[in-house]
Amino acid sequence: MVGSAVLLATGCATDGRDLADARDWQTTTTRPPPPTSAIDQEPSASGLTLSSPDFEPGAEIPVGATCAGDNVFPNLEWGDVGSDAAELVVTLADQTDPEVPVLLWLMAGIPPETTELDAGVAPAGAIETTDDYGITGYGEPCLESFASGTRDLQFELYVLPESSGLEVGHPGNEAWDQVRREASESATVLARAFNDS
Repeated sequence: MVGSAVLLATGCATDGRDLADARDWQTTTTRPPPPTSAIDQEPSASGLTLSSPDFEPGAEIPVGATCAGDNVFPNLEWGDVGSDAAELVVTLADQTDPEVPVLLWLMAGIPPETTELDAGVAPAGAIETTDDYGITGYGEPCLESFASGTRDLQFELYVLPESSGLEVGHPGNEAWDQVRREASESATVLARAFNDS
């Protein structure tokens, strides 16, 4: 058995010959990207929309919104918030694996008359919970922490008909579950991050 292992190891050594090109019918060892549940942009049934002047829906997330830049949330804009809104909430989640979404950021307590967020600036009264990494506030993970391939990063705006009562540092997934349960409507916009390493 040991001798066989030695022969196999020797057989894999470089012998100066080149490998033949793969044929069309041969399988590849390249791992396909994981599935995603996210679409580029989705307004609510009532017309609520979410967008960013910093990127087109489905395009690459701005460098400033990653660890390679200032690592702050990008400019976000929305419209057609209903008159029954008491509070707005914005989240960012990694939706690359639809079975295991990862919460990257949750800002609650946004006044309902607000129509935009300036990059990295929280409006008066807004609070941020922790994310799935235990960090309070925005912290889009550095791409080195991602698996290779494209990551689908979904921003979502939620309209709450009543105040959430959430406080700074509240556990993010508890807060996210509450917001999704209590929201009367929501809208999304997707950004993508690429990691070729």
